[in-house]
Amino acid sequence: MTDDELVGRAGLVERAKKQLETSGSVLLYGPTGIGKSATGRALVAERARAGCRVLSAAPSQSEAGLPYVTLLDLLSNQLELAWQVLPDHLRQPLEVALLKSSAPDTVRDELAVRLAVLHVLRRLAASGPVLLVVDDIQWVDPSSLEVLTFCARRLTEGVHMLATEQVADGDLPVMAEACPEPVLQLEVPPLAEPDVLALLRNRLSSPLPVRTARRIFTASAGNPFMALELGRAILRHPQGVSPNDPLPVSSRLKTLLGDRLADLTPATYELLLHAASSPRPTTSQLAQSLNRPVDVGLAEAEALGLIDVSSERLRFSHPLLREFVYAEATSAARRQAHAQLALVVDEPVENATHRALATQEADTGLAATIEAAAVVAGGRGALGAAATLWRLAAERTPADEQDDRAMRLTSAADAAAAAGHLVESAEMARLAVQAATRPETKVAALLLLADAAWPEREQRIALLAEAFEAAVGDPQLEARVRILRSNSAYFERRFDDAQEDAEVAERLARECGDTEVLIEALSAASNIRMARGGEQGSSDALLEQAAELARALPLSMAVVNARQMAAMRELFGGRTSAAIEQISALVDEVREAGAVRWLASTLISATAIYERSGRGADALVAGHECYQLMQDLGDEPEVGLVVACRAEWAGGTATMARELADAALEGCKLVGNEEWTGPALMGVGIIGVLMGDPQRAVEAFDAIADSGEGAMPYDPAIIPWHADYAEALVAAGRLDDAAALIAEIRERAETLDRSVVLLGLARSEALLIAKQGDPAAALELLEKTITTAGDHIYPLDLARCELTRGRVARQARRRSVARTAFLDAIEQFEAYGAPAWREVAETELARLDVPSRSRQPSELTDNELQIVAMVRDGSTNREIAAALYLSVKAVESQLTRLYRRFGVANRTQLLRTVDRNGH
Repeated sequence: MTDDELVGRAGLVERAKKQLETSGSVLLYGPTGIGKSATGRALVAERARAGCRVLSAAPSQSEAGLPYVTLLDLLSNQLELAWQVLPDHLRQPLEVALLKSSAPDTVRDELAVRLAVLHVLRRLAASGPVLLVVDDIQWVDPSSLEVLTFCARRLTEGVHMLATEQVADGDLPVMAEACPEPVLQLEVPPLAEPDVLALLRNRLSSPLPVRTARRIFTASAGNPFMALELGRAILRHPQGVSPNDPLPVSSRLKTLLGDRLADLTPATYELLLHAASSPRPTTSQLAQSLNRPVDVGLAEAEALGLIDVSSERLRFSHPLLREFVYAEATSAARRQAHAQLALVVDEPVENATHRALATQEADTGLAATIEAAAVVAGGRGALGAAATLWRLAAERTPADEQDDRAMRLTSAADAAAAAGHLVESAEMARLAVQAATRPETKVAALLLLADAAWPEREQRIALLAEAFEAAVGDPQLEARVRILRSNSAYFERRFDDAQEDAEVAERLARECGDTEVLIEALSAASNIRMARGGEQGSSDALLEQAAELARALPLSMAVVNARQMAAMRELFGGRTSAAIEQISALVDEVREAGAVRWLASTLISATAIYERSGRGADALVAGHECYQLMQDLGDEPEVGLVVACRAEWAGGTATMARELADAALEGCKLVGNEEWTGPALMGVGIIGVLMGDPQRAVEAFDAIADSGEGAMPYDPAIIPWHADYAEALVAAGRLDDAAALIAEIRERAETLDRSVVLLGLARSEALLIAKQGDPAAALELLEKTITTAGDHIYPLDLARCELTRGRVARQARRRSVARTAFLDAIEQFEAYGAPAWREVAETELARLDVPSRSRQPSELTDNELQIVAMVRDGSTNREIAAALYLSVKAVESQLTRLYRRFGVANRTQLLRTVDRNGH
């Protein structure tokens, strides 16, 4: 149907058109034949005329079993662009998923496919509006649907979607999540009687009597597809239909389609059954599967309006026809069709599917073939499709091969979990536990179940106990169970139990020679000792062992984690060059051959290392890439905000850092992410110090301290925040609290051999001493600290010491020392790529350079001049106190003295008097 022939849809089309032109996506829904596709075609034609780039697909139910079929259709005309714009770590997984290259022997990641498509769509949108068109979205294969849903949540402008969804009468659509927001869901209603009559007049080869046409309207309930099919059936009726005769149907749809298909010759019906049994039928494929020419049958089906053939590709004129042909065939006929198709289809996943559906019998060889196809699907990154095939392989496994069945079910559960289908994963794991007779299969399934049940403590504990009972006597299995049991105890802060399991797991892993399990055991033990505090030397030694073992193994999650922590260990010791070398190499390797999720995790460490190593620009790039990846992955996006906030603090702007910090804290609270709430509060606090808002900083830091030991790591080098906390406490006038904090963290740092944090503590202590009334002693401490800092420091800490030296020297009235310190700080902040901190130092220098005057005893001191200048700028007493490192009460006292001296009552009168006297 062309747009000129579209009747009864003007209002619907106008609403949808307005939505697509302005702000979002449109989902047309309704029952089969209601006119969703016709309305969609009219909208597509209009958007194409408006210059919109259209990417379209029209999936069917039989295609849902093959991964990325819809995605291939959508991108078929954009692949050349995709290969040009995608980086290697995203291009290769997409090529493999779309069968444009073979899978290399590296890690493949379904997430990388999603990110690749997102990247391509964003590039397309940069050059003009893009419209994704998916007709019958309910039949999109799961792998493609996950990609579309993933992209929909992250596309903010330039890409809209027009989708149609088949639902039963009265039902609501369920596929809106796959459309970029905002989504306008429009029900396509039945046509009114005048519109049905107009449709019949326009589309049928001969006119019908008005009474007959009205009967068709009643029987079809306004469904245009059904109305047209009824009209065609009546025209084919030899005697016609009198008003008193029944319509040539007994059921609105089944009889109509059955009547239409009844006109087919047996050979053509068999041809259509083969087409309905194939996800992407072509004329040459059908000729081979039937082992005969198909031209006559194709012509007959086309003449009856059942199919369309274009470039050898066969499509049913309506998806319902495909489903009806397939459903109406006998089960024997369907099995025969799949058997014949299996003989001519080479693609391993489709071939295995045909072979599986060609029989209901269990067979060892067939199960192995399906298993191989599952491996292929997983290799493409289509983990959802792989899970389905693993399950099918399990179902075709003979009853006397229960452990093979359990192994395949476990693989299905593993793939489903990786694809994010946790309910399906748990179901498969549960079936695997029931089928398993050997410990190795049962334990693997139980561990998957325990992981799925992690938030439910009692269930997790019971499953781990059952797994442990099954694993006893097998060192490798017991080690795996003990590692998960150790993680469970660590999660509950039962450190004694956690440490015991980790140490036994380490011994067992060494006994059985499983290096990867040993790496996991060493990492678990290290984390526990680090969390307990006071055992840093042994924790570092364990990390070093794990990292050394990991360097000899190919990338895996355990290997990446061990190497990542090894780089961080160098950072905690102040060995920044070694940390940069190790993390940079790891990031490059993960980009080349790792999973995208691993890259996001590795960039967290990279950001911290670059930030503390005085490479602000690199920290900014890594932090924002991490943030973007975590947003795209939908995996703890609030963590990405925390990382990006710290990157902006080190290498970006204070304003952006504050926005990210606030968003990070809100995100952590919203989802209840207690592990990262502390770091998010830390972000708010350090930005408060940067921006001269000590009260806000203290409130954030106090919230961390009030949360107890679990809020932040015991080791002060892991997340360095205590020096900023002490600085904020000094500015807020809580001197005793600041002194106690400095003493506690210094003792902890010395116990753990974390000298790298002492520089920041010395800075805070100098501010404390100055605030207590001895700026000369504070200045002496700073000068000694700077000259004896050594090499194992964080460069930004050194620059901040210079900034503090300038502030204290100004307080001590040593203007030349202050000037030199501020200039040195500016130079260092510039070298380290820290513009926000450079701006703070430049502001301090500017205040120092306020022109001096010869003063009479009644005139203003330098400190009073600064207060008056800030009053003139509209600063509050709190802001003045923060800038001058005074208490609010001290500022109030000085203003009161100025009021008395000049005989005024308020700020406005003070400024007038000072200006009149030439101050």
